[in-house]
Amino acid sequence: MKHIINFLLKPAHIFIVLLFFTVSKNGFSQDKSEIFYQCLPCGCSDDGKQFDHPGDCPSCGMALKERTVPYGFLKSFDEPMNVAILLYTHAQVLDYAGPYDVFVSGGEQNFNVYTVAETSGPITTMPNLSVNPQYTLSNCPKPDILIIPGGMWSSVNQKTKDWVKQNSKDANYVFSICTGAFILAEIGILDDLEATTHQAGISSLEKNYPNIKKVHHDKRFVDNGKVLTSAGVSAGIDASLYLISKILGKDGAKAAANNLEYKYWEAEN
Repeated sequence: MKHIINFLLKPAHIFIVLLFFTVSKNGFSQDKSEIFYQCLPCGCSDDGKQFDHPGDCPSCGMALKERTVPYGFLKSFDEPMNVAILLYTHAQVLDYAGPYDVFVSGGEQNFNVYTVAETSGPITTMPNLSVNPQYTLSNCPKPDILIIPGGMWSSVNQKTKDWVKQNSKDANYVFSICTGAFILAEIGILDDLEATTHQAGISSLEKNYPNIKKVHHDKRFVDNGKVLTSAGVSAGIDASLYLISKILGKDGAKAAANNLEYKYWEAEN
């Protein structure tokens, strides 16, 4: 018995004994997570905000939910992701306005959403809406997400195509809506990938860009990992919510959809 006591009293052995008692059958024990309270995903301005006491959400009035783990869409970004939306003459309004609203609804703490064009002057988009881009190609913040809307894509000149190609290299995601897929195809970004576009352009995309692995006829959007393409116009809303779900989780996409009162989104395409 004396030998056992002397063994246990040695500093290194005391450490081993203490370590043993901190191990549970499921692994090392951990301190209990701190309890906090959150508003359930609804799209209000306090979505995801942590409170240290129970009660009602100050923005929407819903009862706060007791949590120990934050909802999946809560991210600790050092700074928001830059979401650049390209504008050009006769770009389709909903192609760029839909994703713009969706990512803004994803929270300013998560996404810095802005438009960019070749020049700073007003641009007439299709059918006949004049808009002013926030940035030009030369002073635009570096995109983390680059969105290419459709419309009269043939109006996009080589300078803009080169900018898209260059900035696609470092972006986390490159995403086209409608005939914006033709711009990506023109600069080789869709080579060996799967894609889709507006139903009226599917045959043309297949015929003129044989390096595309497969052009889907029946999907709202196609995900290749980094590069996504969507079908026509309103499909850009679905694809934007899907991309938010990839980044922030389904709860984040649900909150953005709720904020827009968009009840038609599903995580699958």
